Amino acid sequence: MGPISSSPTASLTPSAPGLIRVKSLVRASTVYQNMIDRIRRQRSSDSDSFLSSQSSHRHERLNQVSSFENVMSFGLGSGPYGEPTRYLMCANQSTRVRAQRRCTEQGLLSCPRCQLVKYCSERCQKQHWPRHSSTCAHPYLEESWQPGWVLQERLPSFACSSATFSPSSFIFPVFDTLNLTHNEGEGAFDKDYKLCFAAYADIRNLVETVNKLPSNYKGRFDVLINNSDPIITNRNLIILHALLNPEPSIDEAVELAIHFMYSAVLSAPSAAYLQRCLDDIYGQVDRLNSDFSFRASLNTRGKGRIYSFQTIAGVKQPLEMFTSTTYSLATALQNRWEILDASENVDSWDRFLSRLRPSHRMAYQRFRETGVLTPFSVDTSRFMHPNRLMFSSQGEWLARRNFNPLQGWDATSVQVAGAKFAMIESADIFGCLFFYLKSQFRRFAYQVKDLNVNFVVTQFDPQILAKGISAGVIPIFEGACFDRVDTSDMMDDIRIEVCLADWGPLLNRENPFASLLMHSRAWHYERPYALARCNPHAALMLFMQKCFEIPSLNNKLKDAFVQGLRSPALLRLIESLDAFYDHDGIFHEFLAAQNTESAAAAFDLGLRPRNLIHPKRFGVPLDACTHSLPDISRSQFYDLASLCEVDFSARFLEFGWRH
Repeated sequence: MGPISSSPTASLTPSAPGLIRVKSLVRASTVYQNMIDRIRRQRSSDSDSFLSSQSSHRHERLNQVSSFENVMSFGLGSGPYGEPTRYLMCANQSTRVRAQRRCTEQGLLSCPRCQLVKYCSERCQKQHWPRHSSTCAHPYLEESWQPGWVLQERLPSFACSSATFSPSSFIFPVFDTLNLTHNEGEGAFDKDYKLCFAAYADIRNLVETVNKLPSNYKGRFDVLINNSDPIITNRNLIILHALLNPEPSIDEAVELAIHFMYSAVLSAPSAAYLQRCLDDIYGQVDRLNSDFSFRASLNTRGKGRIYSFQTIAGVKQPLEMFTSTTYSLATALQNRWEILDASENVDSWDRFLSRLRPSHRMAYQRFRETGVLTPFSVDTSRFMHPNRLMFSSQGEWLARRNFNPLQGWDATSVQVAGAKFAMIESADIFGCLFFYLKSQFRRFAYQVKDLNVNFVVTQFDPQILAKGISAGVIPIFEGACFDRVDTSDMMDDIRIEVCLADWGPLLNRENPFASLLMHSRAWHYERPYALARCNPHAALMLFMQKCFEIPSLNNKLKDAFVQGLRSPALLRLIESLDAFYDHDGIFHEFLAAQNTESAAAAFDLGLRPRNLIHPKRFGVPLDACTHSLPDISRSQFYDLASLCEVDFSARFLEFGWRH
């Protein structure tokens, strides 16, 4: 253990609250709860029709309590006493010795070996070393670490299928679905906009889009959020309510939403508040109408509201799951670990780790072990309750086998945010992600508080929903009103012409920038040689080109080819081939086979030659033309390919008005 290295100078923050602070929080929370209950009783006497405008005096009553947010606490934060985490604390958090109290100072000095933890002083580093030494000595931190199949001199279990050379799942980095700057422009900041996420997986793009609205935006912003999966729909509804509910402080709400989305276990106050959210959303009997529909209307921090319109049958399954008491924490964690550590998943996990830097391998292992999304050094012993949004009613783990919270976020921005907001080294990638999400969710909550933003959460088959909107089932979205419709990857399940027929007529004809968005990862499934990783001739040509451009690559390739498919380096190379391969010609053959041009023209739409919302493929500029290849740095490629696991063969389409 050498001398500790210094981070940028920062002043020490006052120590965290002690026992007196905890007691005061309890008393304050009780007073605050009584106030909220009184407001709720007053609110219940008002008529509250679905999707109707709300009276101003109700919002005035709610705003009366907003000034109390900063002094009241529900204990929903990630700190040792339930307070929000506003800075990275000293890693010396050991409380095993009664005479030794946990350090509450800010961590400023990094461990020189792992860069994963910080200390306030060399004294704390020495005290913590007996506990931290096992981390610093972990094999994952060795540059020479090798996957199990290499050490055992066998082929990996996935080597028999070329399909395994693509990323394990397709979750692409967040983007602004409206993108006013490149479309309507600054002169349209006072107009009303309506967006539709027809197959909405989570709240990432919604957060990014609302955050990019100008702070002086004066219009009304209405968003339709739909998914045919009832669990996904209702999980998103709960997370939105937890984040935008005006009762807890914004600092507490954003950390609660982070854990609802990504943590397998919750603290006792967070688990209790989850039950409270369920009561708020599903607890009123009068929402179970005679037409067998479930309708909810929930407050936000601002003028807007959260509405939900679902079938009773659709709500039943997730509600049973979220309120289940048939399993314990031990059962939930055991079931989770059985999936993560299953023999068929071991090689896939090692393959993922082989793409990472040593410190990031250790960070992922820490998240895998604790199941809690926090900075590396945070004590997670308070998290003792299963997050029932992630487990079935019987305690089965529902997330993916290699659950990666970084998928779907901009890893480069995540690392910048960690340094900016908490002086965290990029080695602690989940610490960076924690503070990045706090900054994003916090801005989102304030945007909703200051602007007029409304959300409608539905759970229907997208094709049925499109027909229902055309028939006026949801009054707030009557007729052809949408300025953007994001159909996600529906074109992989149904033909492009079907997507156009369902959603093209619902675009706002009065907006010349109205657009229909699609993306595909499966376009090449019937064209196996479209991709470089499945085309030996294309792969050979790319290898030769790279060896010519980088002479030192010759020796590395020779070593990799000796090991064959046992070589992690060769596997990484094969997986990355499509980042540098032009498959535009074959992709346009696919579009022609789908009758894309004629299908779009039937609705006066056309495929944009240059995109205005999202680049045509990863790593190219927004306005890139056909046959443009990614031009990214080595660090950008690492962030996209290794941390975010993007699929470079994915394509993004935008349809706009022909005139």
